[in-house]
Amino acid sequence: MYTKYFGFNEKPFTLTPNPRFIYLSKNHKEAFAHLLYGINNHYGFIELIGEVGTGKTTVLRTLLNQLQEDSYRTALIVNPCLTGVELLKSISQEFGLTVHSEFVNDHLVAINNFLLAETSKGRTVVLVIDESQNLDPVVLEQIRLISNLETENDKLIQIVLAGQPELGALLQRPELRQLNQRIAVRYRLKSMDMHETRAYIRHRMEVAGETGGVSFSRVATRLIYLSTRGIPRMINILCDRALLIAYGDEKRRISAGVVIRAITELLNAPVRKRLSLAIAGLIIVTVMCIPLTLNFRQIISDTKNSHRDKPDAVPAAVNIQKNVQAPKTGTPVTVSTPADQRFSMLKQEILSRGQKSSHLLAFNSIADIYAVRRITILSGDIFTVPKMYALFAAKRNLRVTEYKGTLDDVIRLKLPFLVETKFSDAGGAYCLAVTSAGKDSVTTSPALFGSRALSKNDVYSIASGTFYLVQKEPGESTEKTNPEQKAPSLSSEGSAE
Repeated sequence: MYTKYFGFNEKPFTLTPNPRFIYLSKNHKEAFAHLLYGINNHYGFIELIGEVGTGKTTVLRTLLNQLQEDSYRTALIVNPCLTGVELLKSISQEFGLTVHSEFVNDHLVAINNFLLAETSKGRTVVLVIDESQNLDPVVLEQIRLISNLETENDKLIQIVLAGQPELGALLQRPELRQLNQRIAVRYRLKSMDMHETRAYIRHRMEVAGETGGVSFSRVATRLIYLSTRGIPRMINILCDRALLIAYGDEKRRISAGVVIRAITELLNAPVRKRLSLAIAGLIIVTVMCIPLTLNFRQIISDTKNSHRDKPDAVPAAVNIQKNVQAPKTGTPVTVSTPADQRFSMLKQEILSRGQKSSHLLAFNSIADIYAVRRITILSGDIFTVPKMYALFAAKRNLRVTEYKGTLDDVIRLKLPFLVETKFSDAGGAYCLAVTSAGKDSVTTSPALFGSRALSKNDVYSIASGTFYLVQKEPGESTEKTNPEQKAPSLSSEGSAE
């Protein structure tokens, strides 16, 4: 209806999943990374949980599009309201198997033969079950039996259970504790923040062919975010209605007023209630504008009173150095916080060691965990991460996997890892190895300030958000210093070194 008026080639905010409109926020990318990591490392069971409309299907479709047929065989079950036999039939059909039987055993034998054949060809078999919260506990137990199909060294099938938060409650049932204990990788998908909401709206309009015929005001975008809580499906519904209202009013600018009208229409509120909602919306807009007004007044005040030392407000949790007097010349004094000072000290300590030396110590601390040969010397002028780490690891039957997320997320994976810091030189970013983790601290290499214990807050402050997991490849290494020593996972109680 309004596509031609606004210059779109198609409607930008439809509810039908379309791969061309996929927008991956930070949380979506993290969820995708978790799924891919669990599948590639053959953990068996992976759980993805998210509220209605947060984009679980988007993540799953992106995942399945990334798994190429030459290396993976995939099956997607979108209707989990099935009995145990019906589920096995659906799985067989998705994998292209023909099984004319009503018996569970016959299907399991066929699936097992298929899994063995695919594994022998070097392919990873992936089963994705969407809306898993609707599965009957008996059927979930049937899925657990499928996961029992394995060789001595590896899981033959990787199963992704995706669903709403009710899935988490379902798996907590006592009768499903065996299945729940087998889930090695979990991720809870969150909604988008305000900046991602704005980028999401912009992205969908651009994909739809928008050429400048319509725009959303900043306040309108904030209202959309506040009303939808950053949930993609709700954003689509509200934006579509706002465009329809603007088309009817022959407007090309989506203002806060248009969004408020869209909200009231979608709520189907009576006239009196609509008026109340409109007033509430105006109050929200006013409240959002207050910080801008206060900031403007503060700038004017600071300009008029530049001879007085007036530090910016900071959270109460941060202690500011007090009683700092400005020089008589009137030169402003920069008031630093202990957190700023700590960051500077960490930066100086890390950079003072030299990149080659730091990375040598970091890699060797992980080599010791896996009992493989250490690096004795780094040749060449530049040591880049992760290229050189991957090269050294491969020679020692280890694998380096890039992971983007938070420190807590990567610790949960229980593997030694490298932290990419915010500090770099010609050779790229400096890295630290984390070999164990406690409640509030981690053990790092190289040691900083004469200690290998570093607080998690310190690591958070210097981490870039990129980590490198180091794990053992399947099979035996020819470079082990002690073949009988088993490679431990990341300890949660003390140093693994």
